[in-house]
Amino acid sequence: MRFGLERETVETESIRQQVIGRVQGAGRLTFGLRMAPMIDVIFLLLTFFVMTAKFRPPEQFLSITLPSAAAVSEDFGVIEPLAVRISAEPSGCSVKMGPANLNAAVSIRTANVEQGLAALANSLADVLALQKRTAADPVEIICDDDVPWDHLVKIYDVLNAMGVSDITFNMNQ
Repeated sequence: MRFGLERETVETESIRQQVIGRVQGAGRLTFGLRMAPMIDVIFLLLTFFVMTAKFRPPEQFLSITLPSAAAVSEDFGVIEPLAVRISAEPSGCSVKMGPANLNAAVSIRTANVEQGLAALANSLADVLALQKRTAADPVEIICDDDVPWDHLVKIYDVLNAMGVSDITFNMNQ
């Protein structure tokens, strides 16, 4: 009986040494993370998110009413700019607006510039109303080379004050 007991203690002792050896000698047994399964999981997640993502809204989101085949479309042409011709005079400058047959001319004298600019504003309002134009329509300034710079700037300021925002200068004379 003693033999059986000794054998049991020997086996118990050997198991204990193995367990203690593993605990004490943890440096001998290496545990590590395996990267292949982790990469597989990452790619599975990436594939899932790419497949389920919605990159654009559905096309039925906005309702569209298409015109019928017999619908008439109006073609709007380019609005011809209102020509404002500024020519030099001995006592100031002369401003002519619109086509040649309209004869809307204003003379701005150097002695009384304010009166001439007020007359220009009134005449411009009449031309815009007569031609059914708005302040958003383009205006083209055609200026002679010998017109005083001060008059040109004041005429530009009057046009801008009346709400005309599309003002260009004709450089091809």
